[in-house]
Amino acid sequence: MNSDLITCFKAATETLNFTVAAQNVHISQPSFSRNIAALEEELGFKLFLRSKQNGVRLTPAGASFYNGLFDIEKSYNELLEKSRQISRGEEGKLVVGVLNGTVMDSQTFNFIKQFQQKYPQVEVSLRSCTMMDLERSLHMGTTDICFALSAFIYDKEDILFEKVFTIPNYMVVPRSSGLEPGKEYELKDLKDIPFLLSEDLSKSNESFIAACRRAGFEPIIKYAPDSETMMLWGEIGEGATVVTLEHYIKNSDHVCVIKIKEMRNTDYSLCWSKNNYNPSIALFYSMVSDVFKS
Repeated sequence: MNSDLITCFKAATETLNFTVAAQNVHISQPSFSRNIAALEEELGFKLFLRSKQNGVRLTPAGASFYNGLFDIEKSYNELLEKSRQISRGEEGKLVVGVLNGTVMDSQTFNFIKQFQQKYPQVEVSLRSCTMMDLERSLHMGTTDICFALSAFIYDKEDILFEKVFTIPNYMVVPRSSGLEPGKEYELKDLKDIPFLLSEDLSKSNESFIAACRRAGFEPIIKYAPDSETMMLWGEIGEGATVVTLEHYIKNSDHVCVIKIKEMRNTDYSLCWSKNNYNPSIALFYSMVSDVFKS
């Protein structure tokens, strides 16, 4: 059964006049009649009754078939639109990874909320991970896209990324250090305080130690096995560590937040695996990019 036969059948049903119907579909009347006959032969039942006295009438089977076509056409169009939405990424699922400790009013969550409002048919779920877990989950496909530190992700194979925003860095220090919250210091003012570094952030560690040496001192380092443990140690005042105001550690009673003159800002990138073909990834990235461009 092809679409031309169905078009002829619908035209004949709506006009009950083969000559007029043939004109409406722009074919000759003999060709039109052959199409109707071919459709009836394919279906195995008569669609129309033809007589000189009563003209053309639908058979009961023809009327049932015509009514059923509307339901089929409606279902087909709905299926087609749904498939198009999925292809455009406007329907489906998207797992967004966020770093452990990111506070709920951060830019990350604002973007996720905006995306959900704009594309309510995309089911968005959040996955909170350490930096190392985020990278693994991108490769495994358990996370589709994430906000991550640019310095950590930029040289990873098979990971695509685009810088999206920059956040000022601060230092949290034990409240017992006597340093004043909110005041700006130099790195050398902290030379007697242990610095907390994470073993999974080797490149960042090298940069930080080099900065201390340029400031004229050899830092006291306490290495945590991962960034999550580092933050826990910082939260209870075990030492000083670099943070952004996006992290909940700033609310701890055991620390105070200070500015460091030599401290650079942190670049955040949107990251995803180049082997992940979820179309909602492009939709999410495009929305974030549009927000920053504006």
